[in-house]
Amino acid sequence: MRGEKAIVTGRHIFGFKFWLVVTLIWAFPSWAAQSLEPDPLAEINRDLIKEKVLKLGKAAQVAYDQLEILPAVEASDKISIIVKNEADKNAQDSAGVYKSYAFDLHKAGFFFAAEQLFYSAYRINATEVGEYHPFTLSSLNNLASNLNAQERFADAATHYEKVLRFRTLILGSRHSATIDSLANLGYTYNRLGLSDKARDLLDRAVNLSIETRGRDHPESAKLMVLFADILGNREDAPKSEAYLREALKTLTAVNGPYHVDTMSCLQRLGTNLFEQKKYSEAEPYFYHAWTRRQNKLGKDDRATEQSKESLIASLNSQGLYEEAEKIFGTGVLAAE
Repeated sequence: MRGEKAIVTGRHIFGFKFWLVVTLIWAFPSWAAQSLEPDPLAEINRDLIKEKVLKLGKAAQVAYDQLEILPAVEASDKISIIVKNEADKNAQDSAGVYKSYAFDLHKAGFFFAAEQLFYSAYRINATEVGEYHPFTLSSLNNLASNLNAQERFADAATHYEKVLRFRTLILGSRHSATIDSLANLGYTYNRLGLSDKARDLLDRAVNLSIETRGRDHPESAKLMVLFADILGNREDAPKSEAYLREALKTLTAVNGPYHVDTMSCLQRLGTNLFEQKKYSEAEPYFYHAWTRRQNKLGKDDRATEQSKESLIASLNSQGLYEEAEKIFGTGVLAAE
């Protein structure tokens, strides 16, 4: 989801006793070397399988979008068979194999096929390490994020609620994964129209992130942007503006001016000011968002077009029609 840390990509690592690590390395010296130098043939094989999985994933998604459910399911099932064969070869981390291909599909936008793989990873972890193990909760979080991407917010909320409940009990309320769960559930509640619950959860997430990570941490900044989105630009506009200004400062310093999060925050702050009718203040934020996006993403990118239209609207709202035409040419009034 936008602004949100929708998918948890890393497993939480628990400390092993020193003697156990030494025993493993001593007993399996070749294993230690292989962990440092991946097998090139294995990487080539992984790429070939990924290509096949993505091709089937696209077919499944296209069929699903066209309400051709049977072909969509058939393509998805073929993916599951391919991934199962790979997982069986890597029995020590079969859930990781499912998760890896699920992420490939999810990042490509093929959410229908990715869902089945995310669910398989979750069930394997639940069976092997327990329903409430952090690995299992991470897998369930991934599944919920996939459902959010499909706009199945009620289903996603059910899973996020479980993840939040047990992460709080097992990891504690101040753990970074728990804070992210607060944000994920808050975002989902907002999409369900539960605005009061959403604001409460995001308020807690922002405050806990500031306390544990610091105000100038990029994750705190991204939560501020998400909270500003949920607060909106009307009665809570000043509070939203304050969070966006602080987030923009952090994201620019940490990620640089051309990072996607920084440019998105620029656009977001401009929108906040515009909807407060602070047109002259909004103008430079839209201008910088437009020029940076055009430089980084290209002039035909949808985000670049969004910033361009916002800048035109801010100029027109100030009556600066000649200025708008000087930058963009004729016909700019239609974009207001």
